[in-house]
Amino acid sequence: MTVPAASLHRHAPVQAMLLWCLAALLFTAQGAALKWLSSGYHFSEILFVRSLVVVAGTSILLMRGPGLGAPFRTRHVRLHVLRFICFSSALICFIEAAKRISLTDTIAVSFAAPLMMTALAVPLLGEKIGPRRWTAVVIGLGGVLVIANPSTGIFGVAALWALGSALAYAFAIIVTRKLTGTDPTVVIVWTLNALYLVTMPAFIPFTWVVPDWADFGLMLMCGVIVLVAQLVAVHACRLAPPQVLAPFDYTAMVWAVLLDIVIWHVLPSLTAIAGAGILIASGIYILYRETKAKRPVL
Repeated sequence: MTVPAASLHRHAPVQAMLLWCLAALLFTAQGAALKWLSSGYHFSEILFVRSLVVVAGTSILLMRGPGLGAPFRTRHVRLHVLRFICFSSALICFIEAAKRISLTDTIAVSFAAPLMMTALAVPLLGEKIGPRRWTAVVIGLGGVLVIANPSTGIFGVAALWALGSALAYAFAIIVTRKLTGTDPTVVIVWTLNALYLVTMPAFIPFTWVVPDWADFGLMLMCGVIVLVAQLVAVHACRLAPPQVLAPFDYTAMVWAVLLDIVIWHVLPSLTAIAGAGILIASGIYILYRETKAKRPVL
């Protein structure tokens, strides 16, 4: 029996926003690990080891839930492949940007994604966006421009990589929203990482470097972090549409600044602090509008 496209969606915006903020923290921590590892290892090696952990974890969840055969019963193989392409592109672009500039600057430029997600949700998902929410998202984008202003010198090749990551990420979240209407969360996460396991070994003969134990442990830790982060993010997409969640990507800025200080001893500029304040204010306003409206979402 075919499950209606929206039957697995629920309208729980506050819960979704809190989950999205947690996912932002976890993905930022993963970003820091990727930045650290990218100086010595090819992205394919990092993603392969990371995905081993995620597939193992989600396989256990599948056995306790819908069964190991559940991913092979999906009727949306093309959407899963498209999601894999989008997320792969986003990760590769992110890693290339993070090699060249600070974690804070990389994430700041990639914050074009929420505006892209909002814009794409209209034609691709048929979502309705009011003028106040549009205004709040645009103001949030203004905060990004304050942080990543041209005078900082980051608007070069690195910024193009970061913007490419933002665009690919925006498409990935739109596709995720489509899939959450029909496929269980664990199936969506398992399928993405299984595709990494199948495709990343193609690079091994050309790029593989035997990692030391510390780096191998960090790759495994990446897997644990992203396992939780992906499950949380996919579930959030089930509870609210992308344009509601998008502004809460901005909370990643706080974690990026802290990680830059602790790991790389890089202090944020005054513009970064000012821009982060604008971004957070924008997200809080979106939360206020959504909880006040309490509209059902398809």
